[in-house]
Amino acid sequence: MTVYLDVLTVMNIYISYFTLRAVCRLLHTGASFRRIAAASVFGGFSSLAALADAGFAVSMLLKALLTALTVLIAFGFGSLRRFAVRTFVCVTISMLICGAAMLLHELTGSDMVFAANGYVYLNISALVLVVSSAMIYGILSLARRIADSPEADERIGLTVSVGGNTAELEAVCDSGNFLRDFLTGKPVILCRSDAVRGIMPASAEAFLNGEDADVAGLRIIPIRTASGSAVAAAFRADCITARYRGGDKRLDALIGVCRDALSDEQFDAVISPKLLK
Repeated sequence: MTVYLDVLTVMNIYISYFTLRAVCRLLHTGASFRRIAAASVFGGFSSLAALADAGFAVSMLLKALLTALTVLIAFGFGSLRRFAVRTFVCVTISMLICGAAMLLHELTGSDMVFAANGYVYLNISALVLVVSSAMIYGILSLARRIADSPEADERIGLTVSVGGNTAELEAVCDSGNFLRDFLTGKPVILCRSDAVRGIMPASAEAFLNGEDADVAGLRIIPIRTASGSAVAAAFRADCITARYRGGDKRLDALIGVCRDALSDEQFDAVISPKLLK
């Protein structure tokens, strides 16, 4: 099969882009479009190494090195561990794509697919490439979303800091927690009042006690539960960090307290699973 260098390069620019986007989705790693685009162009031109006849071991080493440089361009170095994990995932995805191309060639005997040294050449139309790549990316995104969905009653550790004071809470994920501040649109983490007493503003505590209070700085939010309706006082925290499945995630939410809310429960707060995605 005749291989055109411009087609090979453009094809692998496209494949590199979706590979890097898949790395972002799988590892929750952020990168600007400009860096991803630059890395994709580098990855596309590095596919010319597929034409080098240097033996399997050397070719694979060269592929790993070029992939590491692609990852460096896309995400920077960060720490050695992060760089190594990103490179490993990127190489793995590339090898899976290459392996799928080789398997397709063996099963069909078609000359539409060429794979060598970890790079792929597809003699197909641009429309087929776009549709197939979008489908693969969608499947990976769905798999990541399913894997990240907290199970019912899964316990999440929360660290909430306000004005130098800190509270450690145990929260439960509840997909039925739709509490939001209507003004800012921020979600509200409903907490047991005694669990956040050390960080709760005096105005919020006075409000809970039915006293006259200056509610400036508080958000008064109506809530509806299985036992009836109530009103919660919500306030901003300096920092909210969730310890979730071995990692930490900073949350953008308000802390809400309500009289007698969660008083009979064995946990401190209720959090929406959407906050953890």
